[in-house]
Amino acid sequence: MTLLTRGSPKLAAIAAVLLPSSAAAFGGRCHSLHVSASVRTLSVLRVRGGSSSSSTDHPYLPISLPDTFEERQEDVHVALLSVLHASRVTRHLQPIGSSDIQTLSKKDASPVTVGDFASQAVALHTIHNTFANSDMYIAEEGSDALRNDEDLLEKVWGAVNHVHKGDLNSKQDLLKAIDYGQGIGEEYQPSLSKRRVWALDPIDGTKGFLRGRELGGQYCIALALIEDGEVQVSCLGCPNLPLPSTESTKVIPYGAWSENEVKDDTSNSSNGLFSSSRGCLFVAVRGGGCYEIPLHILEQCLLGHTAAENSIADLPWKRLHVTANDGTAKLKHEATFCLGVERGFSDPKGTVLEIARVIHGPDALIVDDDGITDIKNSLRLDGQGKYGLLARGDAEYFLRLPKDGYVDWVWDVAAGFLCLNEAGGKMSDVNGNAIDFSDIGKGRKAKLPDHVKGIFGSNGGTFHDELVRAYAEVNGSDD
Repeated sequence: MTLLTRGSPKLAAIAAVLLPSSAAAFGGRCHSLHVSASVRTLSVLRVRGGSSSSSTDHPYLPISLPDTFEERQEDVHVALLSVLHASRVTRHLQPIGSSDIQTLSKKDASPVTVGDFASQAVALHTIHNTFANSDMYIAEEGSDALRNDEDLLEKVWGAVNHVHKGDLNSKQDLLKAIDYGQGIGEEYQPSLSKRRVWALDPIDGTKGFLRGRELGGQYCIALALIEDGEVQVSCLGCPNLPLPSTESTKVIPYGAWSENEVKDDTSNSSNGLFSSSRGCLFVAVRGGGCYEIPLHILEQCLLGHTAAENSIADLPWKRLHVTANDGTAKLKHEATFCLGVERGFSDPKGTVLEIARVIHGPDALIVDDDGITDIKNSLRLDGQGKYGLLARGDAEYFLRLPKDGYVDWVWDVAAGFLCLNEAGGKMSDVNGNAIDFSDIGKGRKAKLPDHVKGIFGSNGGTFHDELVRAYAEVNGSDD
């Protein structure tokens, strides 16, 4: 096949994001790359390099995408780049072992960090340069705190330029990029055919981010594209999540670093920020499946560390499937729960523990060394990376039951929703009803419907039915 990178405004904008000096070359020309007919490719421009070097040499780096993504190549292209950029800047900023980073508190007492602002700036800048005023952007943070705190602004600006040099030209550009997510500073001209909304959580799991890398603190960059109320593309970048079957997937706390990993990180002198044992990216397209790829491989390809000129980087995409829900792999009483660390938020009443007792039986719970009761067969981590673990079969049950009256924001749910569904799993409210995204973006609506009192995720089938049944039993009503 011949892959054409057409001289369109959108592709010229992509060029500007990834290699500003080459943007003009895309303005009015049609470039072709001849590749094997068996490979679906996406022409990706070189990303500027690590903290002390810049990219040179060849301007293009084609990469393979799954065949099932063919109809969404441009959207996937932009989502991958956006989340990769944000993953790199947050990986650079995540403290090693403690909350050694400036934080603020929002009205709901949740923390926001330099990493949240830096991540949102680079992610939305990347998307907006391609889909400027035709798409809507809904994201968690605004720039007011930075505009009122020059020291904090300087830290965010320094972090962005340390990892992502050359794309944001000034602090005003950075502030403007952050505010795209609040609908400020954009001239939104919606498409006549579709309502396209990009929903971003720049750091989902900020408290995990603050726990630090070596303690296994988990967080993710969660991005979803919603068209006319249907999630079409999603991407979860999980910079500190262990790769499947590695040593850190078997320890408590989940994902904590081994001594060897600490040594390797200290001695690493390459420009790449991700190791070969952790850092995962999950990407899904509606009807096209969910795939996983190590962040270090994607980073190496996009930075040009391993690709020869004019070659195609045939990436090792792994299509994901949840644990079989017909009982051949596990029985329901053997299922692993994947839950949040912050129980005061995700399970303030202890309902999840009682649900586990119903499903797993009287021996479901244990008391740890600190005297805290927990589910014996469970993993605990922050952020939507939990959906990635369910998608790749590392766990079977996810529950999120916040306090009465709390309604989830779309950025906390949409990206994980599609990854789980496309891997064969299921997400619903506590009564088993499908999550309704139909009003997202109407009048900049960014919350789920008020009747959604909690979120259940599972590997589907009778496993999901069991979750809903157990909740009804514990709750004592049909709610």
